[in-house]
Amino acid sequence: MNLSRYLERFVGRFDWTTLDLVYLRKWTVIGIIIGVLSGLLVITAYEAMRIFSSFFLSDVVRYIQPYPEDVANLSSEYSLYVLKPWLIPVILGLIGLVIGLLSMKLSTSLGQNGIDEISDEFHNKKNKLSIKNSSLKTFSSFLAIGSGTSGGVEDSLAHTGSTLASIIGRIFKLDQEEIRIAIAAGMGSTIGGILRLPFGGAIFSLELLYRRDFIIKSLYPAFLASITSYIVSGVVLDWPSFLYIPQEFITKTTLQSIAAYGVIAAIIGIVGIGYVKTVQIFQRHFENMKIPLYFKPALGGVIIGIFAIGFPEILGTGYGWLQLAALGNHEVFPLWIMFPVIAMKIFATSVSNASRNTTGLLGPSLVIGGLIGSALITLFHSFGIFLFIDTTSATLISIFAFFTASTRTPISAIVVGVEMVGSYTLLIPTVISVIISNIISGKNNYIYKNYVSNIRTQLLSIKKHDSNLRNYLVRDVMNSDFYNINRNTIIADAVRIMRDLNVKSLVVTNNEDRFEGMVYFEDLANVPTIQENTTVESIMIYDPPMLRPLDPIMDYFEIVSKTAVSEIPIISSDDNKLVLAILSLRDVNKLLNNINDPILPDLEKSSGKFQKEININIDALRKLSEDEDPDKLDRDSKIISRLKDYLA
Repeated sequence: MNLSRYLERFVGRFDWTTLDLVYLRKWTVIGIIIGVLSGLLVITAYEAMRIFSSFFLSDVVRYIQPYPEDVANLSSEYSLYVLKPWLIPVILGLIGLVIGLLSMKLSTSLGQNGIDEISDEFHNKKNKLSIKNSSLKTFSSFLAIGSGTSGGVEDSLAHTGSTLASIIGRIFKLDQEEIRIAIAAGMGSTIGGILRLPFGGAIFSLELLYRRDFIIKSLYPAFLASITSYIVSGVVLDWPSFLYIPQEFITKTTLQSIAAYGVIAAIIGIVGIGYVKTVQIFQRHFENMKIPLYFKPALGGVIIGIFAIGFPEILGTGYGWLQLAALGNHEVFPLWIMFPVIAMKIFATSVSNASRNTTGLLGPSLVIGGLIGSALITLFHSFGIFLFIDTTSATLISIFAFFTASTRTPISAIVVGVEMVGSYTLLIPTVISVIISNIISGKNNYIYKNYVSNIRTQLLSIKKHDSNLRNYLVRDVMNSDFYNINRNTIIADAVRIMRDLNVKSLVVTNNEDRFEGMVYFEDLANVPTIQENTTVESIMIYDPPMLRPLDPIMDYFEIVSKTAVSEIPIISSDDNKLVLAILSLRDVNKLLNNINDPILPDLEKSSGKFQKEININIDALRKLSEDEDPDKLDRDSKIISRLKDYLA
């Protein structure tokens, strides 16, 4: 009896009631399903890339490129040769034209970066992820990269994985926060599967989407989905690896080598800034081109093809050339050609991305980083410097440092480093190099758009600034003045209403004045092409974030920090289809300035200009944007800007 009592007391010290078996059962099933689907996507990607690359590059152009799996046994007698180089710009231009026509006829979002779209959906809840768009995006990416356009397939594949995950989430009736977790798991499992880095892919998706706000409950679904994807694709594809890294090529870390890795990481950080700036410059340049949308991918393909005549190494993913650089095979890939190839790869990747050729930026970032490291250490060795560092280790460290400099994901870079090396041999120099590169490149240097910017930081600062905010409810602040429209309203009419009322959002109701969704000015401004009679139904948000009158005002801050949506409908506590008001930053600003120690003094006197032109291809809408008063149109943006300036 005494033993039984002691055992009960011992077991009681561990609170097993806190183990959420419902959570585990649910996410085990959903995580495995997402992982299986992502694994099938990875298999499809491998086979599609092999087929397209074999046809366009090997059979038509007669360019025999090195593949990662063959590089280890590649003879020094191999020489780069292209039988029909003049066909390269022709093929890339024609493929670009096909992608442009598909974008114009089927989906205007086709050419947008897949990871950027995931981030937008994750933070802003646009409900725009569709299997049709994702399938077209992925197929176009296979076609473009397989024919030789510089880029990676990871971004578009991640988009499709996230789309499938969101569909699974809706099938299982998950709430909005859980669907966000599923989206992150879908993104991580496809990236982890295609790069053969399951843990790195999972951590990358969480770090990129959540930034500093890691959600612990998302780790299990993301890891499970990514591992499942890795296993499913590995069994079918015979366990390929991203890079073949012989352990005997890696030397032990010493104090001397740590200092040398730090120097290389500092250079990588500086080059990372140039890489991101180059991508952004070409993006702006192509956006401002006064040519038809469908012609931009064709123009980008022709430009890349012309430069590829002299530098065929920039064609496609470039993983084979990265493998050569990692093994230090300078007979096939000499130093004198590596530096020009690096510059051309950055140029070609930037043009491809900016011209909306559906190619990604993640894969090229790994390739460019590795090539830079291999070229630098080879150059140092030629001058008798850093001889105690081997080429393979320098290449790997540079991959991780450049990955951090361009994506702002240092934690995932370290995890990727351990997975890619296959041991902890380079853990210390990896951590140090990632930190140095991360600091030097700067906090705003990333190739992907940050759709939440610093809003969360700003709102947290506001909440800390005055504890009196916690005493207010939504009903104390909300403004009952709002305008509702029917879902069949023409978009041109919706824009006119917004202009006349000087508002940034409209409530969408049915014929019985029952709430159906919201239309935001940002969505209208971001649509590239719209038919003359297009209705708001095509761009409305069906399930927007909502509040109720008795909710604390702090809940508004939480919603804005998570979604970046600043105008929230207030729904009746008794009827969730009855809209009572719209709560906006203007209303909150009035409250803030009425508090004894105002947080935003003289806000009404602050000046600013409307930064973003409406890019809608309808003459009537363009005229509306030109006639609008820029100082009144984007008042919410000025408030956010004022918050940033004041709290800096």
